[in-house]
Amino acid sequence: MPRWNLRFHWFWIGTLTLMLAIFLLVIAYGSLARVPAGVHVVDWPIGGLSWPELERQLASKTSALLEQKVRLNVPGGGSAERTLRQLGLEVNGQELLAQLQPVREGPPYRRAAARWRLRGASLALTPALSADKLRAVLSEAFPQVYARKPTDAQRLIDDNDAIRYVPETRVERVDEAQLLSRLQAALPDWGTLAAVPESAGESRQQASAAIPLDVPLRTQEPAITEQALRAQGIIRKIGEFTTVSPPAPSAAVSIEGRVHNVRSTAASLQDVLLKPGEVFDYAPFIERTEKRFGFKEAPVIVNGKLVPGIGGGICQVSSTLYNAVLRAGLAVVERRNHSLPVSYVPLGQDATFATGHINFKFRNSTDHYLLIRTSSDERSLTVKLFGQTPPNITYEIESKTLETLAPPVKYVLNPSLPSGKQEIVMQGKPGYVVETFRYKKQNGGVISQEKVSRDTYHAQPTVIASGGGSGTLDRTAPPPGESPAPLIEDGVRGPTFR
Repeated sequence: MPRWNLRFHWFWIGTLTLMLAIFLLVIAYGSLARVPAGVHVVDWPIGGLSWPELERQLASKTSALLEQKVRLNVPGGGSAERTLRQLGLEVNGQELLAQLQPVREGPPYRRAAARWRLRGASLALTPALSADKLRAVLSEAFPQVYARKPTDAQRLIDDNDAIRYVPETRVERVDEAQLLSRLQAALPDWGTLAAVPESAGESRQQASAAIPLDVPLRTQEPAITEQALRAQGIIRKIGEFTTVSPPAPSAAVSIEGRVHNVRSTAASLQDVLLKPGEVFDYAPFIERTEKRFGFKEAPVIVNGKLVPGIGGGICQVSSTLYNAVLRAGLAVVERRNHSLPVSYVPLGQDATFATGHINFKFRNSTDHYLLIRTSSDERSLTVKLFGQTPPNITYEIESKTLETLAPPVKYVLNPSLPSGKQEIVMQGKPGYVVETFRYKKQNGGVISQEKVSRDTYHAQPTVIASGGGSGTLDRTAPPPGESPAPLIEDGVRGPTFR
């Protein structure tokens, strides 16, 4: 064999031998059942540990960490000892093992490459604290601290309409977010946690001294402070009006339903607060009252006639409020008079309501908040408005009847009466045309005049029944097949004939 051929032959044998040796070394390196050299978890060196030893030390250190006691000290609230496990600490050991998985699984050459890359690496194993568990433990350990509740400031108005304030109270509560941060910072390092030798057993693990930790507190403010209440600018009574409920039309008619409706609606208006410029809308309060208290049967006005219905009396509330609004100098946005005169306020000074048709609205036209207060008993209703207006400005209301409308006469046929005989079935009542004025006064002298409204109250006809062939049938009712929706005033439903 030529010499160059022999050299070539031995070159390939050497190359193949070297490659085989390298391959075997890679396989051997990748097959090592140990953590790569120099790897550590913060200050815990794990490089060179066998996989079983790593898992054993991880379990031992995790147990030592979770069973580490912490002495919590609450200023003025005592102290309590709890383990980190009880305080909601959680350790996910799989987080560490997952980072080492490429070294433990897969073909040897891939494990060798992963092992080479991980040399001297710093791996993560971060304990996590559960805020919910921590809160539960703290509330159980320091019930007296968690029982502290701030109280809102109050605005009190006495029987003489004087306003005073009860200050709020603040309390010290546990600042759980800051405590979480303090706990996280106080956790022992992994390197300082003792891993019990396998031969010693878990029972010989010595408990570490409790970590002292001051529980941070924060001041909890109430929702309403005295400063916030005073900033609303409510300093005195600026308007008031009282109405007296009409008596029962007869001994057989109960006013219980009307009293209930008036008092329930008034209760819904108690302590209503309006911002400057805010518009008061009566309709939502009627809905709220019906849901909260329910309305009872009482006379209502349907298409200009007084009939039994549900909710009778709600317009006494709106009319009383309307009069207080007029005397406080506030702007009226929407208001209409009843179709018939009512007895509890002067003509021209009532405000009716009909769901979906007639509403009562006014605006807080002052520069400060407005507070509504109501009080009622079996006979009367009072509405007071508190806010801030110039004390030397007052308002006077005057209504003038411009015209009295004579009641028309309506004849109806009554075949049971003798021919030529007539009987008055219902005595008519006159109607009125009324104008109402508001006079603004300064120090008792009138400085301006405003026409508030011009109202018409319909006359109620005198109904006369005539016997025999004279007279005409009452054709005011709609023809058969037609049923226009009735206009219900001073109530929410009607009539309820039995």
